[in-house]
Amino acid sequence: MNDIILQAENIHKKFLLDKKSSTYLHVLKGISLKINRGQIVSIVGASGAGKSTLLHILGGLDRPDTGDVYWGDINIFNLNDDELSKLRTREVGFVFQFHHLLNEFTAVENVAIPKMITGVSLGEALKQAENILKLVGLSERINHKPNELSGGEQQRVAIARAMINNPRIIFADEPTGNLDSKTSDELFELIKILNKDKEQTFIIATHNEKLAGSSHRILKIVDGYISSEE
Repeated sequence: MNDIILQAENIHKKFLLDKKSSTYLHVLKGISLKINRGQIVSIVGASGAGKSTLLHILGGLDRPDTGDVYWGDINIFNLNDDELSKLRTREVGFVFQFHHLLNEFTAVENVAIPKMITGVSLGEALKQAENILKLVGLSERINHKPNELSGGEQQRVAIARAMINNPRIIFADEPTGNLDSKTSDELFELIKILNKDKEQTFIIATHNEKLAGSSHRILKIVDGYISSEE
């Protein structure tokens, strides 16, 4: 587990606050980090510190103003948007605070969609989706639609969807932010099981101190910098 799966170098990101006065908010100010395969890494910090911004850049959902991100030996920001989108579909998965499941589809159909995007047949995608839903403890709920599931069950579906293409890394942006403490604990126990059994790498932006405290590493962002690591 010593091999570096993700590396970021000198990441800067600004957001335009006032076009007329050309006022910018400098959110990330030269962040560099390395993540090893099989780690659970939590990114913590106050609201507005840049946790989600950093996570989205590390996951290729947003581009930095300057800086590089490597997945393995690939500098993802040397790719055009279409190339990056295809690589992202194959290599990483995402879980968000609001699960973004499609309400018109069942749990198993929601999980199957990313696999079908890669060209796998519907039948094979559904078979793989069913297996992953069993893995996350939802074997009895595969044919339920999101509005028939609890918040914790919806997030388990979202984790299963993130895992369907066997990604290098799963990025999770406040995955327990919409859940009560008991359900949050259960969800993080699932993350730890998946990490242990499948050596799955997780990078998590969170306000949840208990969740962060159970991670292998904690990166704290203050004033646009990583101020400390635990």
